[in-house]
Amino acid sequence: MTVTCIISCAGYPKNIAVLQRCIQSIVQAKKKGIKAIIVVTTNNPQHCIPKNLHINFLFVSTKDSGFVQINNIAVQKTIQLDSDFYLIINDDAEIKNDFFYELKKTAFLDKQRGDVYIPYIYEGHSKKLDSFGVEYFRTGYSKNSFSPKIITSLASMSCLLIRTRFLKKMVSTYGFFLNPVLCWYLDDVEFSIRALAIGGIFSKCNNLIAYHLRTFTWGRKSYFVMYQSFRNLLWVIVLTWPRQFILKNALRISYWQTITAAYCFIKYSPWMYLKILLDTVQNWHTLQTGRKNILKQYTNARVFSTIFSSLEIRHDRITF
Repeated sequence: MTVTCIISCAGYPKNIAVLQRCIQSIVQAKKKGIKAIIVVTTNNPQHCIPKNLHINFLFVSTKDSGFVQINNIAVQKTIQLDSDFYLIINDDAEIKNDFFYELKKTAFLDKQRGDVYIPYIYEGHSKKLDSFGVEYFRTGYSKNSFSPKIITSLASMSCLLIRTRFLKKMVSTYGFFLNPVLCWYLDDVEFSIRALAIGGIFSKCNNLIAYHLRTFTWGRKSYFVMYQSFRNLLWVIVLTWPRQFILKNALRISYWQTITAAYCFIKYSPWMYLKILLDTVQNWHTLQTGRKNILKQYTNARVFSTIFSSLEIRHDRITF
């Protein structure tokens, strides 16, 4: 079994130690009969990524390339390699040393032939769950699950396994792996919706263990992270939701956007939410063109009846 491992990295000095640990965890997880192709992708032309790491390919993009674009470039340049799976992983994440062994065993026993495997991801090396899938609400809000008992339908991109044949299907169907319009954040939610809408099968695997430090590069609640996240929550609705589901949930969406606007005003800047709206208006034509191209590819739009949480909101976990 061969796994192409794509690691996104900002390439600054503070990132190198976590990148080394990420790569080391991949190398240590390789067992007999398992090959890992390690790919590092960055948007930092002045990066300080050492040459002596176990890296097969290093792709350097321009500084204005976001997380989405550097991952798209890495996929484009490696998609013809002979591999069975892609591991998409942040540089601030690590995998357990039996990760690939468990993957090989799971893939062999998986009678449904899952297209996307969702690992069980701890926060750091604690016993606290970082994510085991992503819960999606009818407001457009999404949240990493904090309990294995929570029913989820979407996947987190901090550590994710995708069968190469399905990744090729996604690229050939939509023209890209991750949606370049989003640039940063919520790309995993948008990817999951598009994958499910063309019949993708998601499997949650609690035997595939990973660890995640959470937004190591930008800071967990920095202005940049929250702006991109709040804006893209709205943009994912515009890009991927069929019209009837937008209309059906219009009041829920409006309610959540009002809460978001208030939160932005109190915690960040009076202008933050207005900037999000202005950004949306300025990119409306691009969003509508992208929406048209995405929706016409759907073969299983009925999935929108099943992807949402049964709750209006999870009151014990309303966090931003």
